[in-house]
Amino acid sequence: MVEHNNGGHRERLRARFSGTLGAGVADYELLELALTFAIPRKDVKPIAKDLMRTFGNLSNVMVATPDQLAQVKGLGPSSVVFIQVVQQLALRVRREKLVGQPVLASRLELMDYLYTKFAQCTREEFHVLYLDSKMKLLADEMLFAGTLHEVSTSPRDILKRALELNASGIIVAHNHPSGSPEPSVPDETFTMMLVQAAVALGVDVHDHVIVGAESHYSFKGGGKM
Repeated sequence: MVEHNNGGHRERLRARFSGTLGAGVADYELLELALTFAIPRKDVKPIAKDLMRTFGNLSNVMVATPDQLAQVKGLGPSSVVFIQVVQQLALRVRREKLVGQPVLASRLELMDYLYTKFAQCTREEFHVLYLDSKMKLLADEMLFAGTLHEVSTSPRDILKRALELNASGIIVAHNHPSGSPEPSVPDETFTMMLVQAAVALGVDVHDHVIVGAESHYSFKGGGKM
């Protein structure tokens, strides 16, 4: 591919960004500016526009999988890794917002974090958020990957870890990559078993959240716990 001397355009774009901290810079231009650090000697505006056209918006770019990104013309392995790094930075910023504050007091940030966490998953993952007595996040750990009826696990695994962390409460969450967040029979059975076992140990199960492609289901909100 022919390389372009695009230095003047890049400098003007960087100056616009620096002068306004991004205000007035279009989404594709922000992507373009970011890509200049991964692809230093090529016009990346067409790539940025292609990313927006392919995924629809910045949010979808930030949760696209490596395989999906690799299909975009002009993105090589290094630039795909660069975007993955940006994705992970965004996820960790969201996680840090939860640390040190009551998790259930920031429900929107919790759901934003869970949506971002599960967005790239092509298989089911089951995570547990362990909370202290003030509802602050102690740890977020993946218990297993795979559907509940495929994996040999029990509430004991979750509660044992809760006791090790001295957690007083938990939120469990998993994803449905197929799209619909509606709970399956194994989901409901497992949740009932977990709640019953947790009561005996004095651990509060605050919710079980299932994240689908565009929506989520809360067992607490649905009146099932």
